[in-house]
Amino acid sequence: MNKSRPFIDTLRDIEAGGLLDELSETQHSLIDAIRLTGKGGELTIKLAYKPDGNGQMTIKADVKAKEPALSRGTSLFFLTPEGNLTRRDPRQQDLPLRTVNDEKPEVLRQVSQ
Repeated sequence: MNKSRPFIDTLRDIEAGGLLDELSETQHSLIDAIRLTGKGGELTIKLAYKPDGNGQMTIKADVKAKEPALSRGTSLFFLTPEGNLTRRDPRQQDLPLRTVNDEKPEVLRQVSQ
């Protein structure tokens, strides 16, 4: 009976443990992006196996994350008669500003319950 070596043991040995460190960091970053956006993402691990003669094998690892993007907002602009964009509606009239006195009334009323 041929007992197979656990796959996780091979992953642990790739790049002297560097692959697992990279996977941990990539997963953490991906989860942060998912929590921030509320959208899903993907983590892809690609292992390329190549025989290297004399009973040897090389494994090249590639890790990619597809993080969800934050939704960008939109900005509303108005078109002026001259063809320029402005944030202020050129059709809206200006209201004159005036100073308001900040005086307190001399007598305060009390309301009982």
